[in-house]
Amino acid sequence: MSPHNIISEIDGLGDKTAKKLIWNARNALGMTEFITAGEIDENTEYITTGSSELNRILGGGFQTGKLTEVYGPFKSGKTNLAHTIAVTIQLPKKKGGLGSAVAYIDTENTFAKEKIKRIAKRFGLDPKEVLSQIFHARIYSSDHQMQMIQKAETLCKTRNVRLIVVDSLMALLRAEYVGIGMLARRQGVLNNMIHGLSRVAETYNCAILLTNQVSTKMMGMFSANDAIGGNIVAHGCHFRVMFKTKGFSSNNSLKRRAIIVDAPDLPPEEAEFFITSVGIADTEKGEVPEAKGLDFEVETLYEEETPEVGITEDTTNSGEYSLIDVKGIGDGTAKNLAKNGIASVEDLLESDPETLAPKISGISSKMINEWQTNAKALLNA
Repeated sequence: MSPHNIISEIDGLGDKTAKKLIWNARNALGMTEFITAGEIDENTEYITTGSSELNRILGGGFQTGKLTEVYGPFKSGKTNLAHTIAVTIQLPKKKGGLGSAVAYIDTENTFAKEKIKRIAKRFGLDPKEVLSQIFHARIYSSDHQMQMIQKAETLCKTRNVRLIVVDSLMALLRAEYVGIGMLARRQGVLNNMIHGLSRVAETYNCAILLTNQVSTKMMGMFSANDAIGGNIVAHGCHFRVMFKTKGFSSNNSLKRRAIIVDAPDLPPEEAEFFITSVGIADTEKGEVPEAKGLDFEVETLYEEETPEVGITEDTTNSGEYSLIDVKGIGDGTAKNLAKNGIASVEDLLESDPETLAPKISGISSKMINEWQTNAKALLNA
């Protein structure tokens, strides 16, 4: 996958020898043969974000083998997401993780061990074990950033790393390459970073999360936030997600909005989620008690066994609740359910998850089972 001009710089190798080596390597790996589209093995796996609504618009969670850019203003939840997914990837596959380690490239010095510990407790994991599987690097320059991206590739080989987090991608480049005269050099460095990460993602089926800053663009009397990095980042990332705060101040509410800006196979949907002290969640109630034991509601989303669903004699008040009262179901999901004949909580409980799931984009039968469990809990409350 390397260009010949990089290989040719190795002592003792010239352009001709480098090109020959690369071509022979491609032939050895079968990279010089066309195959039919039906033979393509995507081998995509998913990592839960901690929010069922965010998982829904992402098609099931963060995908391996792809670059996902998440951008938004200050305090919109980007670093909170990075911390959450650094923990959830360590969950077993049946609970939404991959049982793998993380390489965390920290350019803004925002990594927090205490937050990782709280998120680990939320998901029933040992905080010490979780921290031992997060390989952190504090970055001080764009050159250092490129060096550690290359170093992260060795961790994929030796330490079972299946997620690389760069938080944030443009912080140091933005500070070092100032002015229009430096733009071409900056974009060249950025292009090398993006292509290097893309190669690692494809080679090791590794998920890449890039958080990005925004700039404010004035359009007459109005302003809008847009990701920095230009077309290099826009074309280089497979998925682009924008985070927005609620109201004029990010302190008004813990509620945040995620919007799919670009994706090869996902519609431009929106979802609401909350940033909490224990990571990204579907509810703002996210405190972990000091005593042993967990009472965080989102924890029930990851039960290994789904209890048998049914309405007992004292739960005949289903008419008092709407679908959006069920934890995990937002306005958008409720509308999609209604289009498929699920207009009430009772309809949800009586539906067959295996039959309903294929009818709704981004929804799995497991997710519907979770909603049914939450609906039953709501009626029994």
